[in-house]
Amino acid sequence: MKKTILFFATLIIIANSYAQETERILPIIVKDTLFTTSGYKIVEGQEITFGKGTMPDGDFKYIRISRNSLMGFGGEDNTGVNSRNSINRKFSGQHFKVVKVDKVGRKKHGYNYLVFVKWGLLGKVEIDADAAIESGEIVVPTMFKPKPVQAATIVEVKSQISVADELTKLKKLLDEGVLTQAEYDAQKKKLLEKN
Repeated sequence: MKKTILFFATLIIIANSYAQETERILPIIVKDTLFTTSGYKIVEGQEITFGKGTMPDGDFKYIRISRNSLMGFGGEDNTGVNSRNSINRKFSGQHFKVVKVDKVGRKKHGYNYLVFVKWGLLGKVEIDADAAIESGEIVVPTMFKPKPVQAATIVEVKSQISVADELTKLKKLLDEGVLTQAEYDAQKKKLLEKN
């Protein structure tokens, strides 16, 4: 009986420490503060600045009118809805006050961490925080900007085989009867013309 109790107590301790460890993974919301993947904190009441839009026309891709807002478009096609609700590029550089941070989605499909800012008298704007930081659509201090990924360097290795080595191989093939004299002469001529 003591072993069973000890076993379950150990499992509970391990599970609890694992749960605490996974809670430290970013992004996470603690009370009214969103800790983004980059470590940047966004707090309700904080003022944030819009950067530059990343859509081809310059509008914002990750900053959009909330579909639950009076001014927002709804529908089943998320891509179309997000495009219709995107914020115009003319708001680049403007400051907005954070009214809410929220975690939306499901465990099965993943979560998005959204920041909501007040948009005039009629609605709210939602910001996909991590994507907006990564793309530069919201301005954050340099230390929280994602580091550029360096492209892999491709090294091309070319074998340096001398003409003399090639001629030796061809002569061996001729001597073994693999090549005819005509084939040997043709290949020899090609090699000598390359140089």
